[in-house]
Amino acid sequence: MALLQQTWANAKLDSFTKPALLRAWQTNWPPETDLVKIIYDRNAAEVRVLGRWSGKSFATSFPVETDLAAALTQARAFIQAQSQR
Repeated sequence: MALLQQTWANAKLDSFTKPALLRAWQTNWPPETDLVKIIYDRNAAEVRVLGRWSGKSFATSFPVETDLAAALTQARAFIQAQSQR
């Protein structure tokens, strides 16, 4: 959690212990809002990025392997690229 907070200092962090709660969070989007959701899935060893920006949706994932910081750096660059379109 600390590394996620460090990467996105102004973001609201949530933690889910039940898959159903995570699925609900992933699919619940406020209408007509630019928003990005980042999911660190330890079991899958990946960081997933879901977003809507200027009416366009995007999604991708980055493998964590052994370096969460590197995956978060890649995710941050991807988000910046998507928000500049």
